[in-house]
Amino acid sequence: MLDKCANPACSLPFDYKQGRFFRFRQAYAVNQVPANAHSVQHLWLCGRCAETHTLQYHKEYGVVLSLRLMARHENLLPRVIRAA
Repeated sequence: MLDKCANPACSLPFDYKQGRFFRFRQAYAVNQVPANAHSVQHLWLCGRCAETHTLQYHKEYGVVLSLRLMARHENLLPRVIRAA
């Protein structure tokens, strides 16, 4: 169950009326059993964080929080939210 914003720097509690939902398929090793039948991970960004950030899946890192702006500052690196 979603309890708060996926941005580690934000602690706003989940509010289904605002924000943005994300669903990512989870990849598992051949010998690993999925946590749920659908192997889907659900995450949520609050409205404030969703204005400036998005969540993306990267094979080598898992789910990553990154800026929505095309021109990113060089000193702002994406943050890993959940490992694959």
